[in-house]
Amino acid sequence: MQLLRTIAIIVLVYYGFKLLTRYVFPFLLTRWVNKKMGQFQNQSQQQFRDAEQAKQFAKEHEGEVKIKTIKKTTPSSSNDGEYVDYEEVE
Repeated sequence: MQLLRTIAIIVLVYYGFKLLTRYVFPFLLTRWVNKKMGQFQNQSQQQFRDAEQAKQFAKEHEGEVKIKTIKKTTPSSSNDGEYVDYEEVE
């Protein structure tokens, strides 16, 4: 009796796995691929919109010149010298 039960479980698991690989996994895979394709399309559309906005901005501000200056920091005026960390040896 125990042998028949074990064989029945093995057969059910085999056919269940076969059913999953034939119908369920391809369905899930196509849904995942379609979702990723949609995300890639949205991303490319967003990049296209950003490029168009950059072109429009460049047209509007053509010929303008902006100069950014960076303030130079003056070195410290104290002549203390470099700090050296040392250990005292007896």
